[in-house]
Order: sequence, then structure tokens, then C-alpha cells
Amino acid sequence: MNQGEDSDLETVQKVQAGETDAFEVLIKRHEKMVFNLLYRMLGDYEDASEVAQEVFLSAFRSIRRFRAESSFSTWLYRIAVNQAKNRLKAVAELKRRTIPLEIADPDGDRGPISGISDPGLDPGQEAEAQEIHDRVHRELNRLDPDDRLLILLRDLQDVPYEEMTKILGVPLGTVKSKLHRARQALKTRLAPYFYSTKVKK
Repeated sequence: MNQGEDSDLETVQKVQAGETDAFEVLIKRHEKMVFNLLYRMLGDYEDASEVAQEVFLSAFRSIRRFRAESSFSTWLYRIAVNQAKNRLKAVAELKRRTIPLEIADPDGDRGPISGISDPGLDPGQEAEAQEIHDRVHRELNRLDPDDRLLILLRDLQDVPYEEMTKILGVPLGTVKSKLHRARQALKTRLAPYFYSTKVKK
């Protein structure tokens, strides 16, 4: 991790020194991370692609102001979150769209909820697992956008708490308390479904 961040810092310093072509290295290194987050927040491939371009354009334009007070990836995440929030505010109908929890990934790196399905399950179990998966999708999409963002960052993007404080601009205690509240909200939404399935004969 440290070695990767050091490499980012060295590359950023090259860009700041005028080697603008070096920015392509940063794009290739972080475009997948940025796109995954944007796709999960916006729920639309084309919108996520367009906003991702805006994120990197904004990062390039402001890179001289990067002072390594946080890692480059954290700084980039902050830009991505802000750009996504702006898009959600500008396009009201996006709030009603389903937000996928995973995307096709040639490297096989998928979100934790994607692991519900097991190739060893019989058809009945497979259908039940898919139903659970779909229910989690729907109920996550119904959460307050800020609560959903916390769950996306921590539970699906695996962003450390320390980075989340810098991305969201709030203290660690606030991040943890809000994340706990968001998880409880999701759990409450899912509870009636799981209770009803448990008591079925």
C-alpha cells in the first residue's frame, strides 16, 4: 500500500513539474476504482463514464493544489463523490434508478454481496439466493443517499475509515456513528422480509 501511494506521489510530482503525460499513469491506475464508485452511486453506465471523465479532468486541472495531506486516491475519491452528488442533484430522475452493487469485472473482483450465489446450490436454493440478492439491491436503493454512500464506500469499496473521514470531511466518530445508523436502517428495511421467510412452513 505504501509503495503504491509513494508511486502515486512521485507521479503527481512529475505532473506538477510539467510532465503532463505522466497523468495518464494516474488515470490507468485509478480509473477502475473511480468508475466502480460512480456506477454504484449513479446506476447508469453512460452517466458513470461521463462523470469519470469529469473527475479526471477536474483532478488534472487542480493537481497543482494537491499537497499530499492525504493519499492521491483519497483526494480523487473526494472529487468523485462531489461530482456524483452534483450529478444526482442536477438529474432528479437518477434517484429513482436501481443502483447495482457489482459490475462485470474481467479480474473477477466483485462486491461482497455478489458472493451470495453458489454454483453448488440446487435450483431452489439458487432462486432463493437471487431473491435475497435482489431484495438487498432494492432496499439499499431506498436508503437516504448519504447513508447509501457510507455503505458503498465502506462495505462495497472497502475504503478504510481514515480515508472516509478525508473523503467526506467529517470526524472518525461521525463516520462510524453514521455508518452504524445506515447499516441499521438497511437492516430494518430487510428485517420484515427475512422474518417472513424464516416463519414460512
